[in-house]
Amino acid sequence: MMSKMGCHVMLLVLLLIKVSLAMVLDDEATVFRSDSLPSNKNFMATVGNGYVATAVYSDTIFMNGLFNGEGGASHRARIPATVSVTVSLDGSTSQSYALDVAQGVFSHTIQSKVANVQQRTYAHQFYTRLLVTEITVNRTDAMATREPEPIRVDLKSNMGGPSDDVEFHDGPDFQGGKYMLGKIKQPELKGGDKPIVHVLWTPVPDNITLPADQSSQTWTFITSISSNQKEAEQYFHDGTNLAGKGRLYTNHTQSWLKVWEEGRIETTGNLQLQQAIYGSLYYILSSLPPLNAPKDFEFFGVSPGGLANGKYQADYQGHIFWDQATWMYPPILLLHPELALSMLESRTRVLDAAKGNARKRGYNGAMFPWESAYTGHEVCPAPGPLKYEHHVTGDIAFAAQQYFLSTMDVNFLLYQKGYDFITSMAQFWASRTQYDDNKKKYVIKAVMPPDEYHENVDNSAYTNIVAMYSLKFASKIAKLLGKATPSNWTDIVDNMYIPFDKTLQYHPEYDGYNTNIKIKQADVILLGYPLLYNMSEQVYRNDLTIYERVTDEKGPAMTWGIFATGWLQLGNITKANSLFARNYKNIQEPFKVWTETSFGAGAVNFMTGMGGFLQAVMNGYGGIRLRENQLDYYPTLPEDTTNFNIIGLDYRLNKLNFEADCNQIRITLTRQDKGHQQLRLKVMATGQEHVLQPGVPVVFSRGVASIFPQTTL
Repeated sequence: MMSKMGCHVMLLVLLLIKVSLAMVLDDEATVFRSDSLPSNKNFMATVGNGYVATAVYSDTIFMNGLFNGEGGASHRARIPATVSVTVSLDGSTSQSYALDVAQGVFSHTIQSKVANVQQRTYAHQFYTRLLVTEITVNRTDAMATREPEPIRVDLKSNMGGPSDDVEFHDGPDFQGGKYMLGKIKQPELKGGDKPIVHVLWTPVPDNITLPADQSSQTWTFITSISSNQKEAEQYFHDGTNLAGKGRLYTNHTQSWLKVWEEGRIETTGNLQLQQAIYGSLYYILSSLPPLNAPKDFEFFGVSPGGLANGKYQADYQGHIFWDQATWMYPPILLLHPELALSMLESRTRVLDAAKGNARKRGYNGAMFPWESAYTGHEVCPAPGPLKYEHHVTGDIAFAAQQYFLSTMDVNFLLYQKGYDFITSMAQFWASRTQYDDNKKKYVIKAVMPPDEYHENVDNSAYTNIVAMYSLKFASKIAKLLGKATPSNWTDIVDNMYIPFDKTLQYHPEYDGYNTNIKIKQADVILLGYPLLYNMSEQVYRNDLTIYERVTDEKGPAMTWGIFATGWLQLGNITKANSLFARNYKNIQEPFKVWTETSFGAGAVNFMTGMGGFLQAVMNGYGGIRLRENQLDYYPTLPEDTTNFNIIGLDYRLNKLNFEADCNQIRITLTRQDKGHQQLRLKVMATGQEHVLQPGVPVVFSRGVASIFPQTTL
């Protein structure tokens, strides 16, 4: 750890850098460079914008919501990668590759005696139907004494063969571009509709040549993809027009800059940590709609492998699980609540299907499937989770609760299906519980908890609590809107059975669990965070200690961040640091691609792990707790860092910067959006209170602070 003197010197330097660079992000933290590509193609960088995405140099493009296959065979439908191009130059002396997450661009640079060649590939952050490859050839000065000659650069298209998922047919060319129309081969539901896709693209020649009389030239290859032909044509036209004016790339990078201006996490002193933070945020954000997305952008959700992965029998086939609500969603909610709303709307979009699923299973309300794809009907191919893993409906309800506590967005309740959404999930849980005469409590039998090593168990502690929360939150929302709820909801909430061992003072995972039973992943430890379930520090400590010993070390990545968050709350920083460091084993070089397991197996670009990691950073080290009527902040500097800043945290339509160094905290209200609530800051150590004013920082010694909004639930 850095000494206090070192901390102060570093702080002075950093303040000077901030003044001079303003919003310029640190290249060392945001550009992942390599002289070679990973030997395992699964670890290639990806580019995306929530509508289209691709793994660089692959033969596949995936489109938001385009799935092929019936039932459990439903998977992302492959579109041939018309944008995938490999560039080569005779006589090259060096090559390098880079993923610039600040600008959302993958680049390949070739140097030779006669020319420097740079290829840039990106999914446009503003014109979301576009994927782009640009190739710029610059003549060098080394051959200035010779008569200039044409310079040829060879190109190889990696478009791949015909798609097994989409039946494509060529159509007429459009403004110099090729065109094909496709329809998926097999609908998700028997007899269901077959979504279509329109693809327009600039054909890739075998080579390009810089004429002898030119010193530089850029070639732009555009792919436009949409479910609507007119839209695909318009985007292709606009992209080609902007490229001709030299503005297509800058428009894209400026759009990414706005994303980072809105919300980010900054640390100094620990480059590995800062790169992991930026990489994780980039990959999740590139699978979400952009901030400027039109209101008719129909988003289908984030799968564990993101939009760039999900082919048949790989990366969970692009399905949407509890992972979105429990793991990727919380950090996005704090930084970009409008994107968190898009994630919720991926569920409200299929609310009717969830209601149908509940009826089919003999329950009331809305029961969301364990795995969802295009239609919102169950597409889980595994019988155990399909039959028993019901906690997903509680996870989604808890995400809706967090959204409302963060935003107090009444419009969501009234005009965007929010009220129906929230109360329908509560109706499901009311019908899913039953009263146990022996326990004198309400119980939930025959479930699979988050620990998927065990199925058909009774009274999962986690499941029962999220069910209880769902009912309690729905009741409060109904009261807020002046609506009545069934009388038994309150009774269920007040008398829900939660397993607890009074002798060992811990929460058994389910009825009949003992402390020698191995578990897959974070389960009971989720009670302390994110559920903030009321328990003593000793019980929380016991839960963490008992379950760390029996958690499979080869399990999924997200678990260790939750352990770290718990120990940080309890003040055991050494143990928290050790557990947090396990995250790095899942980050594959050189482009910071996460894998589900530490040994590289499972889903790639594992956004579930990224979400757990980011929560450990923001809610663990940041000490952020979103409670019913307040936001708490109690930071701990991550190991080997001197500054730790959460920039642009959004609370009740206020943008806030939380900045911590070795000695003090600075909280600044930077923006108030329309409909914002006045915020009051209380420093717990001194009892001092401050009404936050735009641009006026509040500085105090490190310790606990709470922010209270004008309106409470």
